[in-house]
Amino acid sequence: MSARDGLGLVVLHVDGLGADSLEEALREGDMPFTKHLIEAEGYAVHRYRSGIPSTTPFAQAGILYGDNSEIPSFRWWDREQQVLVQFGPGSTFKRVAAKYFEGCRPLTQNGAAIAACYPAGAAETFGIAYQDRNYSGDERSRSAWSIVLSYFANPWNIADLVGHGAISIAHTANAYVSDILKGRRPATSYAVNDALEEIFVHHLTRHAVLKAMREGYPAIYAGFYAFDETGHAFGPDDPYALQILKHVDHTIKRVASARRGSYELVVLSDHGQIDTLPFSHVSDTPFGQLIAGWLPGYRVREMKGKAFGAGEEVAAGQVNITHSGGLAHLYFADRARRMRYSELKAQFPDLAANIAGIDGVGLVMARDDRADVFLADGRELGGEAVRSLLAQHDDADILLSQLSRLNSFERSGDLIAFGAFKEGKQINFENQLGGHGSFGGEQAHPFVLAKREWGLDTSGVNGAHELHPILTGLRDRLRQRG
Repeated sequence: MSARDGLGLVVLHVDGLGADSLEEALREGDMPFTKHLIEAEGYAVHRYRSGIPSTTPFAQAGILYGDNSEIPSFRWWDREQQVLVQFGPGSTFKRVAAKYFEGCRPLTQNGAAIAACYPAGAAETFGIAYQDRNYSGDERSRSAWSIVLSYFANPWNIADLVGHGAISIAHTANAYVSDILKGRRPATSYAVNDALEEIFVHHLTRHAVLKAMREGYPAIYAGFYAFDETGHAFGPDDPYALQILKHVDHTIKRVASARRGSYELVVLSDHGQIDTLPFSHVSDTPFGQLIAGWLPGYRVREMKGKAFGAGEEVAAGQVNITHSGGLAHLYFADRARRMRYSELKAQFPDLAANIAGIDGVGLVMARDDRADVFLADGRELGGEAVRSLLAQHDDADILLSQLSRLNSFERSGDLIAFGAFKEGKQINFENQLGGHGSFGGEQAHPFVLAKREWGLDTSGVNGAHELHPILTGLRDRLRQRG
């Protein structure tokens, strides 16, 4: 289990940083050490496509396990368990985890997976999982406490945290007030809670990475989420989001300086971000309330919001809507299996077309046996019309393949809706000014920063799960080289 038996691999995951945004940050001087890696150490930016949904749980499962099937978004409804599966605060993935990753060969087998959504075969997580942290006295949190205590035992760490924290709080407050004065509405919950929390957790995560390197774990994967959280709050191009990249660059430098001939370093992202508008900006009526109006007698519940329609005790049935940025899954929650489109249309003839006609919805997708069904502008689309619509955003053939894969998941919604684009911004089903989860723009175009000499070819990677064999191959080659 020691990197001394060969060269170890450290993978730093910068959440939400698209390839275009990285290259802009390099040009603008926001990431000087990362630029040093390119100019002095022979690193190169390798672009790839994350696939759809462009969310962290989907992409990270692909990177770590090589299998992200049946992970249809950031949160989804599990029909068998009758449970909302979600990550972040109150994560419930453990309740369904046994259904996933059987037979996979994780990237961090016997290594360390730090601040990740999944344990990925790691021997140590240091108790820091992606927004699922518990510093109580139970056994699960003991290693978390060891990281916290060892971090604060070093006065230099305290000084770094206090200094950076003070600057970050000032910048956050300034960005928030500035946006308000400009007439923008920053996502308050991300600005106040998530962004500031990630500043603290960012320091702990970096400390855990350095500790794992000292202890010689052969493969180390660590997630850093501050840029993504800040992008949600203010938008990915906001000056404060770019300030966060300087903090990320400092962390890359600290980790790179600790290699000392025992480790090689890869920096990657899982998806990008784009500017978004909350659905409430284009509709005075909430998305769930619109759907409830077309389903008399049903109770419609937005899983990160309110319930509409009939009362719970008298409802003829329940519909759950799970939001992940510009992506929304609609589930008839009482059913044990996904509903075929022909069945849905027979029972609710106009429902799919009505949703596709909502101002702010760009595309609706359903499944009829093995056939994909697409609707837009209130009607079903033929094959050429679908390709023409998708070609506005990316390679139509690639997008169609990615959408079809998502549509093949049994755990996808009975209907899947994607936010429309208006004036260069995507309609977001959550209250965010920057988002991802759907397709269009930079959200599905992340990167891998790796040495040219390793010969990594990501040009044909159209889903994060296709990145896994490339990284595990690099990991194994490094071990042999050591």
